[in-house]
Amino acid sequence: MRRSLAQLVVVALSMLLPGASLVSPWTAAAAQPPNPAWRPAAPIHIPFIEQFASGYAPEVDLRPEIKSRGLQVRDQGNRGTCTVFATTFLLEYQRAGMAGEHGADALSEEYLNWAGNKATGEDSDGGFFTKFISGYQAWGIARSQSMPYRATYNPKHPATPSSATIAAAKALFPVRYPFTILKVWDDTKGMTDAELQHVLATLRSGRPVATGIWWLTNFATVKVAGVPLLKDYPRSANSHSNTALNPMFDGHSIDLVGFRESRTFPGGGYFIFRNSFGPSFGNAGYGFVSFQYLRGYANDAIAISPQPWPSARAQPHPAH
Repeated sequence: MRRSLAQLVVVALSMLLPGASLVSPWTAAAAQPPNPAWRPAAPIHIPFIEQFASGYAPEVDLRPEIKSRGLQVRDQGNRGTCTVFATTFLLEYQRAGMAGEHGADALSEEYLNWAGNKATGEDSDGGFFTKFISGYQAWGIARSQSMPYRATYNPKHPATPSSATIAAAKALFPVRYPFTILKVWDDTKGMTDAELQHVLATLRSGRPVATGIWWLTNFATVKVAGVPLLKDYPRSANSHSNTALNPMFDGHSIDLVGFRESRTFPGGGYFIFRNSFGPSFGNAGYGFVSFQYLRGYANDAIAISPQPWPSARAQPHPAH
């Protein structure tokens, strides 16, 4: 999920991307370098289901719409590409929901990983959301069939699209979707009340939200009113000098696709999230996380901006 990308990319995006907005001022003094203790979450294939107690079913649940749009849950495997998958899903969902695009082809995480590296000059597997927004804005994204996802990543010989695939990817998105940054990356604190409310408002509008979070060293859930919530711990529990001994770590990226507000749940409610561990995780690939968890451990959050979008600006077309 997180690799080496200068945080100041956020500033450039806020100026260049139509509809982009920062929920808090950004200065060089406030910039946080990537967490050196970051490690990718290992795939977990543990099935569990929700059995909502009466009155506690989600008030917003995009899963039926996701299913109707033909968007299958996919598996990132043993690669640190969760942020690539989370961003790709936002693009797939938006494209499939636009006029004439229901049942749209799956988009290529492998291509977006390449595009992010191309845009930022990196050669890493995965990275920040801002990296892949930059890659998408510059290079678009191809269909999955034209650049399938690989089981492994070799920085010396990375998957590289043909010139025809690049041209087709750009043509697929003649106008790139603009993004909104709901929370600027900071792994030392979670969502503020205002940021969480922005996320809820985005979901109410029918748009999913991608977020990077801390993950569990030993995966576990705790049922509340029939909802199997990810277990979480206070930050004080994650202060061991040997980070491998802490119960949580940074981390993983997921897509929030629903919620319910209720004081019954820690922090005032729960989210439904879409994972990238395939359909054998959770309930057909989906899980649940409390507001409390994201208030404590959400590093950042993005969404595609609401329509109508501003008039299309000239899109960058780098030489290749």
